[in-house]
Order: sequence, then structure tokens, then C-alpha cells
Amino acid sequence: MLHASVGFSDNPDTEIAGREAAEEALAWAKVDRPCDLVLLFATARHNPDLLRDVVLSVTGRKTSIVGGGAIGAIVNNCFGYGGDQVGLAAIWMGESRFALASSGGTTGNEVAVGRALGEQLASFGFKPGQPVLLFYDAIDRTCGDMRLHLATPLLAGLEGALGHLPPGLVGAGLQGDYECSPSHLWTGRDVSSHHALLLAFDGELRLDSVVLHGCRPTGDYYTVTKADKQTVLEIDGQPAIPFLEARAHLPADEFPFFLILGVNHGDPALPYDEMKYANHLCLALDRERNGIVMFESDLVAGARFQLMYRSLDFDYIAPKIDGLFAGLGGRRPVFSFYINCAGRAARFASEDQEDAVVVQKAVAGRTPLLGIYSGVEIAPVAGKPRTLDWTGVFCLFSTGGAP
Repeated sequence: MLHASVGFSDNPDTEIAGREAAEEALAWAKVDRPCDLVLLFATARHNPDLLRDVVLSVTGRKTSIVGGGAIGAIVNNCFGYGGDQVGLAAIWMGESRFALASSGGTTGNEVAVGRALGEQLASFGFKPGQPVLLFYDAIDRTCGDMRLHLATPLLAGLEGALGHLPPGLVGAGLQGDYECSPSHLWTGRDVSSHHALLLAFDGELRLDSVVLHGCRPTGDYYTVTKADKQTVLEIDGQPAIPFLEARAHLPADEFPFFLILGVNHGDPALPYDEMKYANHLCLALDRERNGIVMFESDLVAGARFQLMYRSLDFDYIAPKIDGLFAGLGGRRPVFSFYINCAGRAARFASEDQEDAVVVQKAVAGRTPLLGIYSGVEIAPVAGKPRTLDWTGVFCLFSTGGAP
């Protein structure tokens, strides 16, 4: 029978932290055999090789370790970010199985890496309805300055290889701190950088997800008229920075990590539906060209968008999570996984509420919960997996049959 349990530590000593988190997960589980898979996430303050080895010393050397850097972690009874957090989920697969596809060299080669992942996934005999998680380390520091690995071309390569994108695919661009330190992935047996992986499950395991935006559009639609990769240069024929400064009621110096542009993938004539919106966050300014640099390269010439404002009234979160649980029918919920944009953390967003607490309360007593604070989120929007920012993605794993 498939079973999961979670552990957490914020001890600054990597060896102690890994042992505490792993031992906590095994103690909660009360399962008398080694787990098959560990989802492991930790901030950049921890040594990834040492942390992996310590966790394996507790869980068993045959356990596959999958995960990477995170700005923080959430479990059922505690959470934290921007420090020494380690969070993990120990999973016993039962009659189900998992398959791992991975490929490296993402710097400037995201399309090729996505294609390689798709080819591996196809070779597993993957079926479109099977749950799939996508993780990649988001930060490249090989040239000294900071470059982001991009999920948009990664997804394009994956789609090119498969002929479609797995409809329920969810995932994250992983980074270990707000300072964008070099990032890594645990890829089963190894520690890798400039890498991407797919974790696919078969058997009776099902993954349902819901997007939690916390944003609403301000009204008018604008059109990108010139762009260069991640940089939006012109909007409605005008230089991007002054155009947005006149309409966003925000000085340009505050655009990075606060200016959000929303793309409606539904019918613009219909009322706002957050499940049809993909939100995109400004990363930096290109003052020389009067452009704004985004986290992703989705906003190409011709893309229409709206300015979004942050509405951090978290009352909408619990009903959406309740809806996922209610939709299971006779299926058994086994594990909850929450991918949360690090920008939504209260200390970073200058807010007094933590969505992590709301999610904890909504899940309480129903499943083990593991959450991570990520750089970029990936989830289905309007029927297709897309890159997202300033977004929470709540995932619920379930299996058939009674416990």
C-alpha cells in the first residue's frame, strides 16, 4: 500500500538537520521497511552532498533522493524560509512505481533538455494521465553574473518530443535562497547542477492540483509589441518602462519582484477566472533599452496582458483545497505537496499573513504535507501546463481503495 510521511528541520548543522528530518519522517510513518523514494528540499546554506548522504544513512542506501534547493519548507506542523530549512517526504510506493528521467546542460539548451526528458519519458511507456513532476535548478552562476534557466523552452522541448504536454504536469524552478546562489538537483543517486528531471508515477496513483494566485487584474489589456527573450521592450508601441510606470502606480525601481503581468488564456469577455490566468513577475530592469526583464520568456510580441494587483486575502485558499479533497470520491488521499512562490512569503511581501499557515490548517489531519518555496511554478492553466509566478500550486496525491 502506498504511504507517505514528512520531516522538517531548521538546524544550521547539515548533518544534524538531515538526520532530524529523516528520523522524524520515519517515526511518523511507523513502517517497518525502507522507503522507496524521498522528496528532499533544502536551502542553499546546506551542503547538498552531505545532506543526501545523511538522509540515506537513515532511510536506507537503496532509497532514491529527488529534489533540490528551496528557499524554505512547509510541513503539517511547522514552516520556515530564508534560513536553514530542510523538508522531506518519505514515500513507500506499495504496488505503484516511479520512473525518473533527467538531463543536464540546461544553460542555453533548455529546448534540447526538454526534448531529452520527453524521449526518456516516452521510453518508459508513459501514459498521458499518469502523474508527472518536473523540477529544474533555476540559477546559473557559471559566468559570474546571474542567469535563469527557463521553463518555457524546457516545456516546448518536452512537448516537441511527446507531441503533447502531460495534462496534469506540475513542477518548479528550484533555488536555495533569495540571493540566487548557485542551485542544484538531487537526481536519484547523484547531485547535479544545470539539470532538469521528470518524476513520473504509474499504478493507481493520481495527482490533482489547483492554482492559488492571490492576484486580480486591474482592467485594461495591453499588448507586447517588441520583446527579446525574457525582456519586454515595447508595449503598445511605447518603451516598456515609462509605459508601465505611468499605469502601474509604482516607480520603476520597485518593479523587480513586485510588478505582475497576467495573461488570460480564457475568454476576455467572461468574468475573471483565476484558473485561466498565468501570472508573470518582473525580475529586473533593462535601463539601457527601457525594458523589463521577466522571470520567463512567455511575453513575446503579440502577447496581451493585464496589470495584476496582489490580493492577499487568503480566505479563498481553504475552499479550493477542500474542493480537491471532496472530488476524490472513494479514492484515498495519501500526500499533499504545495509549491509556493517565495515572493508570497509574508516577510518578503511585507504582509502579516502567511499562506503556509492557511494551507496547514486546510490540510490538517487529512494527509502528510510537504511544501516548498520556489522561484518559478508550473501547473495546468486553461488545460495546459504553463509557467507561473506569484503563485501557489496545491497538489493532492491519491490512490484507489480504502486505507
